[in-house]
Amino acid sequence: MNIVIYLRVSSEQQANKELSIPAQREALHQYASEHNWDIVKEYVDEAKSAKTADRPEFQKMIAAAQQAEKDFTGILVHKFDRFSRSRADHVVYKALLKKHGINVFSAMEPTEPDTPHGMLLVGMLEVISEFYNVNLKHETLKVMRENVTQGFHCGGRAPFGYRLVRSGSKVNYEFGPDEEVKIIKQIFRMATEGMGGKKISRILNEQNIPTGCKWLPSTILAILGNEAYLGYRIWNKKF
Repeated sequence: MNIVIYLRVSSEQQANKELSIPAQREALHQYASEHNWDIVKEYVDEAKSAKTADRPEFQKMIAAAQQAEKDFTGILVHKFDRFSRSRADHVVYKALLKKHGINVFSAMEPTEPDTPHGMLLVGMLEVISEFYNVNLKHETLKVMRENVTQGFHCGGRAPFGYRLVRSGSKVNYEFGPDEEVKIIKQIFRMATEGMGGKKISRILNEQNIPTGCKWLPSTILAILGNEAYLGYRIWNKKF
């Protein structure tokens, strides 16, 4: 049987050697060899989450599977969660593939897709994968919420005029270089004098501070509207 292999790793899994692209490729080639399957092509999505099907190589593979003239009848993945972590996407795309005579196989979770027991097992694995993904998101938000409650930083760059400092596993910010702090004070002082973003940016560019920096009116307005300079921390903003 001719097959294609699909390999995927998310950005947070890049350092996991067991899930790395080379490790997945080795396992899939070994599995294909043991079953006398010929690999005709591979599709690789690096640093892509399986929460969505909006993955370039995944979509190319699905499109190829729908062609009348195709040279494969199976897709092999390391685990079914490499294909997707969404139960809905599993159902939709596997039904589509099945319609075109394509089955999806897992090297680490071998099943018989055409048997009742195989269909049950695959369905359970897909549900477990989605549960893991949803539960991980819930637990992550819970930890981040506690982190915010304690007044610590929850990701992203520090505003201009501040710098990030780490204390153990916690991150916070403090005042940055004196030059940047002076610039922030100058921006707010000029704003209180009635100057707008266009005039403030022009003055700072004429002063060439900091050296080589090009100020835009939109940058000035973003600084003036940033609650961080009022002592507030904004997290998980919805709008």
